[in-house]
Amino acid sequence: MKKAKPKPINLTAPTVIKRGKTRRRMSRQFNAETAARAIGPIEHGAEIFGFSKGQFSKIDIIEHCLNQIGPADVTVCTWSASSGDIRRAHSFLQSDKIKSLKFIVDFSFKARKPAFLAELVEAFGVDCIRMTVVHAKFVLIRNDDWNIVIRTSMNLNHNPRFENFEISESREFADFMTAIVDDIWTNSDAAEALTRDTAKVQSHFKDLFKSDGFDPGNVHDLIPGEL
Repeated sequence: MKKAKPKPINLTAPTVIKRGKTRRRMSRQFNAETAARAIGPIEHGAEIFGFSKGQFSKIDIIEHCLNQIGPADVTVCTWSASSGDIRRAHSFLQSDKIKSLKFIVDFSFKARKPAFLAELVEAFGVDCIRMTVVHAKFVLIRNDDWNIVIRTSMNLNHNPRFENFEISESREFADFMTAIVDDIWTNSDAAEALTRDTAKVQSHFKDLFKSDGFDPGNVHDLIPGEL
């Protein structure tokens, strides 16, 4: 079934989705579980919450979802990323596990990890990346039959620390998140962002809110430390 194009979201206003009651499966993993064992099967309408000590990473969760539902379009929003996980994502693209791939990263990524940013551009092309002021961490995985939204504390790197993740299979939720991604793509340009200094990126972010009379204040005067 062909998906209807999501309605664009106005990012100048607070953006919220409310859903009715859902049945959530919860998983607490403190041993050496893999993502596949911890998460288990993904079903239509699934709501899964997991808490771990960092035995597996966001890319492991993505791979498990792709193994369950087949090739899909993927969007990754992350504050940070590692070279190894970038290469794994590229291998998914080469092996046709992923049909298309988009990355949303924080503007500070350019200063913190220039080599990794260059690797992203080389692997996926300039138009697959958008840089803005972001600390959100989510993944969209969609094909004709499945609509998965992952929200997590994890960046796209492995951290052996307490982490949480939520997996939802919901067309309504995925349409909502896709509209946000579409707005980010429409309101920014990858090639321009790669050459902007940080002050211009921050100014562009603040401009998104002006028409709604909201001032987010000083975004970042300094590049934040690694999280």
